[in-house]
Amino acid sequence: MRVKERGRDETYRARIVIGADGVETMVGRWAGLDTRVPARDMESCAQYVLQGIDFNPDAIYLQFSNAIAPGGYAWIFPKAVGVANVGLGLVALKTDGRNAREYLDAWIARRFPNGARTGYTVGGVIVHTTIKKTYADGVMVAGDAAHMLNPLSGGGITTAMKAGRLAGGTAAAAICAGDTTERRLSTYHEAWMQLLGEDHLKYYRIKQALENVDDTSFNQLARTVNKIPAEKRTIGRVFTHALIKHPQLIPVAARFFV
Repeated sequence: MRVKERGRDETYRARIVIGADGVETMVGRWAGLDTRVPARDMESCAQYVLQGIDFNPDAIYLQFSNAIAPGGYAWIFPKAVGVANVGLGLVALKTDGRNAREYLDAWIARRFPNGARTGYTVGGVIVHTTIKKTYADGVMVAGDAAHMLNPLSGGGITTAMKAGRLAGGTAAAAICAGDTTERRLSTYHEAWMQLLGEDHLKYYRIKQALENVDDTSFNQLARTVNKIPAEKRTIGRVFTHALIKHPQLIPVAARFFV
């Protein structure tokens, strides 16, 4: 790898490169891997650090609404008493023309009009499935670079850590064996798919079905779930109640098993 460091051209060499360079990965593209993302599966996100706001510091808050965050959701993640990360993610193709920050500003103006904004971040979150091939001769990609996020929630920190551990272990074994070929490194992809990749395929199917559920149906489903005692809220029981009360959600359930 050739880099310019402090005004000088430097060259670094490695037997294996692990690309963990995020959503806009360059390592993956350099290796000839297909890291493209369909526009419908890219969330635009914006977040403020708000201070002086009133919320329950012992709980996280998620709000699903096409009026607030079309194709995504809004969140409140506590940091301290009166301080929280407040943000949202949305699919640009589903908006009315406003960007993520404009949607967030409107939501905060209604919910926390007196909150002090002390920090601001933006970024993209991929809600797709793992790329078809995460390896090449002497190269592996992990985390966001390989689309290794939960496509339902957009969560990717723990999945990236697990993928990084798998990639590191695979790299160490390959170097010790003196074999860093694509064939050898394919075991990394296989291990990842067994660990979480196959589950993410199921979650993605559910996400696709839920994209067509409107706010009214979501609210009806939430009321149904709230009637189930907390200690009995298993995924199976929630699905059963939802399908009995709201048969229009059958396609959502079908996606999970197809």
